[in-house]
Amino acid sequence: MDINKAKNSVLKAGIQLVESGLVARTWGNVSCRVDEENFVITPSGRSYQSLTAADLVRVKIKDLSYQGEIKPSSEKGVHAGVYKLYPDINFVIHTHQDNASVIAATGLKKIEVGGEYPTLGGEVICAEYALPGTKALCKKVQKALGKSNGKAVIMKHHGALCFGGNAEETFTVASELEKACAEFVVNHYLKLSKEAKYDPSSMYAFAIGQNSKTKLPILDQEMKTYGCSRRSNQGFIWYDGERELEIPDNQSLAGLPEETRVYRTIYNQNKQINQIIFKATPEILELSAVGINLKPLLDDFAQIIGLQVRTVDKNNPDMIAQALSKSTAVLILNTGALCCGLTKDDAVAVGMILQKSCKALIGASLFGKVKPINPVESMIMRYVYLKKYSKQTEKNILPH
Repeated sequence: MDINKAKNSVLKAGIQLVESGLVARTWGNVSCRVDEENFVITPSGRSYQSLTAADLVRVKIKDLSYQGEIKPSSEKGVHAGVYKLYPDINFVIHTHQDNASVIAATGLKKIEVGGEYPTLGGEVICAEYALPGTKALCKKVQKALGKSNGKAVIMKHHGALCFGGNAEETFTVASELEKACAEFVVNHYLKLSKEAKYDPSSMYAFAIGQNSKTKLPILDQEMKTYGCSRRSNQGFIWYDGERELEIPDNQSLAGLPEETRVYRTIYNQNKQINQIIFKATPEILELSAVGINLKPLLDDFAQIIGLQVRTVDKNNPDMIAQALSKSTAVLILNTGALCCGLTKDDAVAVGMILQKSCKALIGASLFGKVKPINPVESMIMRYVYLKKYSKQTEKNILPH
């Protein structure tokens, strides 16, 4: 394939990845085969919206060598492994899609899928875990690929690898994988619970109850309003979708909603936070009611959010602010979650990853005891992100 055509295909697919919600921020990666010896791949730690053809890196399939100062994705070895094994494969995407991530958080070695998903070959293999960007991960993914009859594998605690003859087929694979994983989880729930039909709220309560000594109530999943906020030169701005108020640091909070006191405390104690987004999806609400401390089940949680998300009572602003000193999210008891960042894009990405992680914990609970990523490995990933990738992304993401 002409290299310019290959680069254009990758650029288009990168935007599609973000718009479809298959990845957050700069996570995931895309590549396209150029010829028998080379492929082009997205660079490391760059926003898909900011990429140009000049930013994409040509990599040798044989030895992963490349030229120039722009570093290719750290997962280039995983992509090269696909191209080595399958001469007819010309496109690869690594996604962090929700339902595949649920399976990635379990201890399953594979899942069976129906014939209505022809690109998956009857089953999807789960590659054993290793730290992202390592040779160990490449070897374990290669082993899973060798067992697979389809065009996707799930990477434990990480995400999914989908591939095809071109970009269109590869996105079809990702779509089929997402549907198949959702169907697998629901069918397993119905079998365990002996329920006649699927109800999301009932499944959430049942799943969390699998690892709890007490039966949990089925929550009223009505969305709650807690407002969102951003820091300003004078103090902070609070808005609830209908009204927007700028609240200077010296202004009394008397008569204002209770969350304004929480936001002021967060900003006063956490200089790294400029944006706060409130999120209350059914999955987040379920876990906020349980009162757990959520730990990393997925790599991007450890990297972008931190080593845990605590659940704190909304009447304790100091504890909420303290919980955010080492994490970018906090669960508010029976209310939802606050997702924070330096920029609005940061906070949005945190919200996406927290939502996915809550869903992963709920779904994975149906398959036995859920085991988080090893704490040492989580610490390594968090350190690398803070010291390396966050600096790269800050250069390419404009603050809002």
